[in-house]
Amino acid sequence: MKYLKIIIFFFFFGCIKIFACDCYSPKPILEFYSSKYVFEGLVVNKKFTKDSATYTIKVKVLKSYKRGSIPKELSFTFYYKKENSVWSSCYSEVYKNQKLLVFASEYKGNLGFDTMCSNSQVIREDGINPVLQKVLDHGNEFKLEDYIYGNESDVKYEFNIPKPITNIDSIFKYEKAWKSDKSFGLFALFINKKGELESVFNFLDWNYSYGEFKFDPFFGLLKDFHVKSKRPLTDFEIHTIELLKKVKVWELKRNNKSQIIVDYMTFIYVEFDEKKMEWFYELR
Repeated sequence: MKYLKIIIFFFFFGCIKIFACDCYSPKPILEFYSSKYVFEGLVVNKKFTKDSATYTIKVKVLKSYKRGSIPKELSFTFYYKKENSVWSSCYSEVYKNQKLLVFASEYKGNLGFDTMCSNSQVIREDGINPVLQKVLDHGNEFKLEDYIYGNESDVKYEFNIPKPITNIDSIFKYEKAWKSDKSFGLFALFINKKGELESVFNFLDWNYSYGEFKFDPFFGLLKDFHVKSKRPLTDFEIHTIELLKKVKVWELKRNNKSQIIVDYMTFIYVEFDEKKMEWFYELR
């Protein structure tokens, strides 16, 4: 029977395991998008090397979700946990006869998957979570460029982190002093696919309106939004929004795999430090 044997390099997958306890799994549809294969499979064989440094599993493909051809069997090699190893507390091992949901990705020409920091998982008796199953069933319909992306932990690592091209330092450096009871705030900025700033909002209003934003029912990604005012803006907020509107040109946001450009939100904290008598900002 035809099968494909792939070695997973420690540099990529091993290092992930070292910090696995602190990592985040990508949003399922984004991992589906970046994966070469997404499938259900059965572990039919597991073999250790003589020194037990690694083990190799052979997985029989039972059901493929991602459009395109896939081998009938795939083999994956993992590093095996040793006693007192620095990453043992985050260790995850695959066993023979386990049924798996696999999101297999390529890295430097090599194919692999991990059950840590990934949506790859052992399929239990109660099956795949219904929400995840919807993503799998509709994943081939997904168009990356149809959505608006933010900096959430399950999204941001799938894209570059764009910065302003407009010199934002020059905007705040020579701005006049500002004294008020609350001279600080967080603001949301919407940047289009051309890298143009389209709108700026007080984050309080953004958060207040969030529940009424339009999200994709299958993928949980933002499609459209309308921001309503929760309360009148303070003079500081009005002034800061006008300053931020001058930051008109931004770097493009691209998917790490396909380099497709998308619309995005970015967030910036702004404060006037009355002790230092200067403006301060931080991209978030």
